[in-house]
Amino acid sequence: MWGTGRQLDDYLRGRLQRALDEVARIEPDVILSENGDVLVAALLEKHLPTEIRVDWDSPTRTPVTEVVTQFNDQFHPDRVHDVPASRVAITYPISGTTEMLDYRASRFSLGGTYGKVSKEGVQVEVIERTLDAAAIRARVDQVRQNVEQRIGWANADLDAFRAPAEQSIRATYVARKRRILNDRAVEESLGIPVHASKSRLPVPARRKQVTLRARNAQAAFVPEPVLDEAIYQDVLQAARAWANSLERTPGTGAKLEEEELRGLLLGNLNSYWEGAAGGELFNGSGKTDILIRYQDRNVFIAECKVWDGAKVVAAALDQLLGYLVWRDSKAALIVFIRTKNPGATIEKLHTAVEAHPRHVLTKDASDPSKRADYVLTADDEGRRVLLAVIPVVLRPTDA
Repeated sequence: MWGTGRQLDDYLRGRLQRALDEVARIEPDVILSENGDVLVAALLEKHLPTEIRVDWDSPTRTPVTEVVTQFNDQFHPDRVHDVPASRVAITYPISGTTEMLDYRASRFSLGGTYGKVSKEGVQVEVIERTLDAAAIRARVDQVRQNVEQRIGWANADLDAFRAPAEQSIRATYVARKRRILNDRAVEESLGIPVHASKSRLPVPARRKQVTLRARNAQAAFVPEPVLDEAIYQDVLQAARAWANSLERTPGTGAKLEEEELRGLLLGNLNSYWEGAAGGELFNGSGKTDILIRYQDRNVFIAECKVWDGAKVVAAALDQLLGYLVWRDSKAALIVFIRTKNPGATIEKLHTAVEAHPRHVLTKDASDPSKRADYVLTADDEGRRVLLAVIPVVLRPTDA
């Protein structure tokens, strides 16, 4: 195997290049409307190999069969005899991109390889003139040690490659999005109408694998101002700062009901946004708890709930997704926690968000006890929505 000289690093770079090539082929409207984190995660999952794992606890075997094997004459080494023997083959299930084992990792051994590795599994074949369990176990141990070592080297290279690969895909996506936005701005400044096709290249989707989805054009694309994202993050920071102050004086929050807590938050946000924050405002299919508009656009939509089990989270997310109209892409869920073990409750809160059928992606969170970010699918056409979940821990009740 190692004599081929094929390097695993070259193989990984080739897979990355496929992802970068796809970024260049994606329809401009998809680049502009798709959530960037979802797009990058989808391309990584589609094109990069996956970690190899062997289930050594679930083997299957063939029946023991009679075969003929060759035997070297110990007195005449040039003579080979056919002799009767017995054969058994044991297969262990495998997952991941086994193709990586066809290449030389950054660490390798010049020794031989044992066992047959394929997409079907790791196969250990034992042929002996007289089979016995001890010989079979010894052969399995030899193959397992060798295969595990090779898999460990390949998986380590893949793990080290993933972060720079993600950075490269994201940089290529951002550069192309910036170029498309600039081109659209130039077109608009020209003031010359152009007939634009609404067709999009189909991109297959499977929800659990965070793949891309081609969406029907809901309306002509309007570039989302960078200001929208800045406002969204600023409001979230203001909401988190308010939550921190409330957590430092838990006695105050413990006396208030959900509606009163929401009122406090609204007052705080209005101090930042000069009355732009409003409660119980009509938007979409119902009344949302908190809505902030800027220049006739909704830049912040939030629901406030007191924790009363995972069912509260599911209902709140359904409400939020029902409120959002097609241009809304950013939302927040603020959950007030009064349990005696807030750490465990916060973990249940995030688990409930990920269990929602519209959950697509969980973004890395530096401190999930303060805030965690998710991407949800808002409708059957695959429109993405950013969701920030902010837990607010208050003094536990006596219950």
